[in-house]
Amino acid sequence: MKTLYQLALLLFFGLTMVACKKAAYLTDDGIHVAEVNLSTYDYLAAHPNGMFDTLLLVIDHFKMKDEINRAKTFWAPSDYSVNRYYKQKADSVKFVDENAQYSFTQFLNEIPVDSVRAYIYNDAAYNLETATTSYKGISNSGNFNGFVYHKQKQGKAAWSSQPVYYLYYVKVRGEADQIGPDGTVTVKEDDQSDVRVRCQTTGIRTSSGTMLNVLANTHTFIGDFVPRLLTGPKIVENEAEITFDYDLTIKYDAVSYTGTAVELLLPRLARFYGIQANQISSLVGKDITYYAVEPNGTLNPNSTANAPGNWFDSKGQTCFWGTDARVVSELATTAATGVMTFNILQYPGQAAVGTTYTIKQALVYKSKSKGDLKAVFVFHIKIK
Repeated sequence: MKTLYQLALLLFFGLTMVACKKAAYLTDDGIHVAEVNLSTYDYLAAHPNGMFDTLLLVIDHFKMKDEINRAKTFWAPSDYSVNRYYKQKADSVKFVDENAQYSFTQFLNEIPVDSVRAYIYNDAAYNLETATTSYKGISNSGNFNGFVYHKQKQGKAAWSSQPVYYLYYVKVRGEADQIGPDGTVTVKEDDQSDVRVRCQTTGIRTSSGTMLNVLANTHTFIGDFVPRLLTGPKIVENEAEITFDYDLTIKYDAVSYTGTAVELLLPRLARFYGIQANQISSLVGKDITYYAVEPNGTLNPNSTANAPGNWFDSKGQTCFWGTDARVVSELATTAATGVMTFNILQYPGQAAVGTTYTIKQALVYKSKSKGDLKAVFVFHIKIK
């Protein structure tokens, strides 16, 4: 009996402790406020993984410490972003002279200071709480136009019963994309999609009064916001076929698989198909079939590279990776945005300088009302 009594007491106290812990866990301690007891500059410098060390080199070079600390909002690019732009600049120098050296000091000296100010806002604090699902225009201290921000609804998350939104910092290109309340992005036909940079962290308020939003590591510092011309293809269309004809140039490379990427004009393609642009990527492999187009016009559904994609020989015939291969073109989709690109690369050392290779690929949509609708993509690739 004594033993049973002791067991009963242990059970009672055990349940009591569980109940107390549960009650403490459920206690509402109020709204969490993401405030740090450091200035903006010191907060960036104190990051345990040194995520902003290269960015601080840029800030120090221009003596912008006080300017950063005074900012009402700072959209902070990480070191990954800065280093990506440095590599982009270095590659452009080596494109002209492969033996050229490009130091980080040269890089710093070539950055226009106002380009850095494209990330600085002195008028108000912007974060997820102040954002709406539609674009809100904002004015940075670099006086660059076309910048907006907004929040975008994400698909239903397994870990949340409430709607989930991400904050985006956006540079509008051409006409502004339309963002629906459900998160759907619509790009006007024949227009470039806006550069939309997601924030990986948002709403950090520093002791110097800055609202700090950290941009995704995939962002290219400054480079994403440099105006890009839409040097689009020649387009020929009839009732059952549309052709996009591109002239491309790739610098010869004897060592690496280098090349370029061509973004599909999805709104234009969608109009031809008679569907919505945001449907296209999800239909590839289903109602839309990828083909390589052989020189005699035959449609070849078999991929010889990362599917969907193919290696091509000097005559534009499909082949496998190896001695006959000259260029490869692979269709890729960015899951977060639905943007589709043909990634076109050379086989190192096998593509000849001064030679133009012509390759063709197709996307055929089985329309229930119009039958097969064929979109052909022709790439004239000159090796420089």
